[in-house]
Amino acid sequence: MKQTFLKHINNYFLKSIFLTLLIISGGCQFYHDTATHYNSYFLAKEGMDLFEQEIFDENVDDYNDVLSILIPIDSNKTLSHKDQLDYIITKASRPIKFHKASDWIDECYLLVGWVRLYEEDYDNALTTFKYINAKFADPNSRHAALNALLRMFIELDEEANMILVKDIIKQQKQPYNKVNTKEYHLNLAHYYRNKVNFKKSIQHLRLAVDLEDNKHKKARYYFILGQMLEEENKVDNAYRAYTKAEKFSKTNELEFQADISAYSMQPVDFNDEKQAKKIQKYFDKKLKDHNNWDNRDKIYYEMAQFEMRKPDYDRALKEFNESVQVSTSNKIQKGHSYLESGIIYYDEKKDYIAASAYYDSALQNFDESVYGYEEIKEKAEYLRDLAKYIKIINDQERLLQLYDMNDEERSAFLEEEYQKEKDEIILRAQYAKENEKKKQRPATSESASFSNKETKEFYFYNSTAVAQGKAQFLKNWGSRPLEDNWRRSNKMDFASNDINPEQGDNPSPSKGRNTKNNANNDEEENVDLFANLKSVEERKQEVPTSEEELVGINKKLADALFELGKVYLYKVKTPDNALANFHRFLDNYPEDENAYEVAYLVYVICLDYEECDSDVAKKYLIDNYPDCLYSKVLVNPNYVKETNERENYIRDLYSSAYNLYLSGNYNASDKKLNELLNDFPQNTYEEKGRFLRVLLVGRTTKYYKIFKKSLDDYLKIYPEGEFSAIAKGMLSEITDNRLKNGYIPGRYHDFEITIDE
Repeated sequence: MKQTFLKHINNYFLKSIFLTLLIISGGCQFYHDTATHYNSYFLAKEGMDLFEQEIFDENVDDYNDVLSILIPIDSNKTLSHKDQLDYIITKASRPIKFHKASDWIDECYLLVGWVRLYEEDYDNALTTFKYINAKFADPNSRHAALNALLRMFIELDEEANMILVKDIIKQQKQPYNKVNTKEYHLNLAHYYRNKVNFKKSIQHLRLAVDLEDNKHKKARYYFILGQMLEEENKVDNAYRAYTKAEKFSKTNELEFQADISAYSMQPVDFNDEKQAKKIQKYFDKKLKDHNNWDNRDKIYYEMAQFEMRKPDYDRALKEFNESVQVSTSNKIQKGHSYLESGIIYYDEKKDYIAASAYYDSALQNFDESVYGYEEIKEKAEYLRDLAKYIKIINDQERLLQLYDMNDEERSAFLEEEYQKEKDEIILRAQYAKENEKKKQRPATSESASFSNKETKEFYFYNSTAVAQGKAQFLKNWGSRPLEDNWRRSNKMDFASNDINPEQGDNPSPSKGRNTKNNANNDEEENVDLFANLKSVEERKQEVPTSEEELVGINKKLADALFELGKVYLYKVKTPDNALANFHRFLDNYPEDENAYEVAYLVYVICLDYEECDSDVAKKYLIDNYPDCLYSKVLVNPNYVKETNERENYIRDLYSSAYNLYLSGNYNASDKKLNELLNDFPQNTYEEKGRFLRVLLVGRTTKYYKIFKKSLDDYLKIYPEGEFSAIAKGMLSEITDNRLKNGYIPGRYHDFEITIDE
């Protein structure tokens, strides 16, 4: 019995030791995993989630452009979160240093890499993500690192590296998990959206949105799908996407925008008036809702988009204009309304002066963050040129028209013109006053409703609504103590700050004076309205009366036609408009200094434009302007080559003559000059050659008289030439005494030097 007991004790002891050793050996791993996962990594991950949410919330969306699928990385915006990012680095780095055996080290490295990426420290981010992919066995961490590399190269717009990472991802043997698959498709959807390849972006975003669990992000992705489908003119699919965005939305702004966008894209048979009226009724209801007061500009904008689907461009322009007029503080929205109006005038109405004005107004309301800002700015600049030259042409044509009228016709024309401009100024002033009234919020709309169905927030949790309610109360009732019967009429004196105590109970005299003052003010205001309006007499003074003035007007008109044609050709790229201006130029001003260039531009257009014959244009250019370079090249395609060879030979001739002169070989130098001046008249080295001839005569002649004649002959041809000052200095040295003596001292030899007769 005793032996059996001891045997059991020994077995139990041995088993206990074995179990203790097993727990100790496995406990180290358990400790490292626990300490990392539920301490440092947990805190770092929480910090990263908070940072990314704040960056997302701080992002300002422009709903008139396709929203960015991923929030763009910008170190300037993350700078204010530096303490947060430093905290994440500190927490994520601790396990890397003290718990290297933990299975959560790769996740810690991922957090460190993302912090570097958000800080735009791309070198360290690249090193970190490559290290994860090379050193760790967990496929999910390696796939996450590859996704991060893909995102980094998309942000850097390094397409070659992006494609390389994409190929590596496709070669992975282990399948991506749900999260990494979603992130991969979001990255590519973001990339193609930035490249304005909406078709491919839609394909990837549809896959990503099905994998998204966060309803707020899901709503955003559906809204972006709707925008891109709208850009692809897939109206029915856009409507369905907007409807889903509204369904999943957790914010008032996105729900509102998805709602009105869905209605503007709703499938409609425009031949059925009932369907169109149903949509119009919906928008009217939205406009009347005082909760949408600050969003009326967006509602009118979507109404205009709906009208453009018909298409009814005049109605769309009206709605865009309403959007501008009711805009309160949203400059970007106002800019888009101006821009869309400009696009209609440019593409549909071909009214480039109006388009220029709208593009300029759009630029004044946009900032550089607006998508496509540089393209809009470039277009606005050349539209400004178009408007400038069109106005010059219209002004000069008006003056020529007035010149051809008799006095009676001219007076009647100018009187009518003056009155028309005056009426337009009055209408604009009235329109401006009406628009100001539209911007004034009605009293009922300033207080927030307790039963507000539009907002998703309890009234007293909405600080903005509470503040508006307080302001409206003070406006109506003044500052009152909390007591019974606070609304009694005898309390109203507290509420009004407009009554002057000195007037007592009868303020009517003041009102009478105000009425009179207002009348005077209106009269003064009308005077100011017409301050810059030219009178009929001033207009008559502008009419040309002399031939010289007519020449000046025609020159301005010709130059404007020339410049306008070039803008149409090179910037607007409308060859038909360019041809119309160039043909008009050649018909009216064939002798102008720019006529040969205009004729050549007509030929260039006709080479690629089927509406005109290039052979006819070529013949016109050669027949009418045979001496211009263009004609010479068209007649002889080798003209430029031959001309260059000729120029090179002339240059070599002069260089030889000059070098022979310097070496004292005057006879040989003179022969070279004879070839230069006789065989190649009016060449680019003619003046230099003639002055070198003067120097040769000065070096070789025996007589002052001959040297003086050569100087006089040079100055006669080139009185303000390159060497005229030197020639005049030499001439001043030949005094009357020297001419009397005749001979130049020391000259006893003869040279065979040519002397001009």
